[in-house]
Amino acid sequence: MFERYTEKARRVIFFSRYEASQFGASQIEAEHILLGLIREDKNLTARFFRGAHDDVESVRKEIEGRTVIRDRISTKIDLPLSTEAKRVLSFAAEESEKLGNRHIGTEHLLLGLLREKKSIAAEVLYGRGLRLSDIRQDLTRQVHIEQSAADQQSAADRDDQWTRELSEACIDAGLFTQEELVTEFMSVTALRQFGADTEALLRMLAAKSLVDPQQLPNLAFDLRDEKKLAEFIEKLRQE
Repeated sequence: MFERYTEKARRVIFFSRYEASQFGASQIEAEHILLGLIREDKNLTARFFRGAHDDVESVRKEIEGRTVIRDRISTKIDLPLSTEAKRVLSFAAEESEKLGNRHIGTEHLLLGLLREKKSIAAEVLYGRGLRLSDIRQDLTRQVHIEQSAADQQSAADRDDQWTRELSEACIDAGLFTQEELVTEFMSVTALRQFGADTEALLRMLAAKSLVDPQQLPNLAFDLRDEKKLAEFIEKLRQE
């Protein structure tokens, strides 16, 4: 059942069993999952809960005021999930799929708790300012950012591959040597220390045979000096 769960999400379920036993509950309810969630993932709590006081103890006190507390049950007893808790986990799985995630994490469990609107857990969360639509939107934005970063990395990997293969083919064909290629790489890397406009201007000067292409990095550094810049401009005007 928990194959797709992250390690943190699995620990939430473990802690929810513990919380249920402390309340003397015969089943794991949504509020116990909430307590397990807050206990396990403090980063998630800090991210979505508005108040710094929203720790596991403050939430437990509020839940205690809403439920009947019985004698504690041994933690050795494997308590079952209530129908309500099962719906929370089912909602969490649905939210994971909507976001295009392969895993089920603590963030999905939080969404699942919010969707079980008639539960004590949802009432506690809504009372603390959490809203299903806001958190879902935030997580969707995060997925897009992560996907964009992954796409950029994939593109960079493809560029590295064809650059490497094409370089090797050109060297084998005798178009240039390994040393010449490395020299050009170093020249380009040096120019990357400047802005794109600077690099474009220098390359246009080289294309006009006004400067030595091999000396572009050195020229760029030289032209930062006002005296050398004035001398270079005067030289251009005399061309």
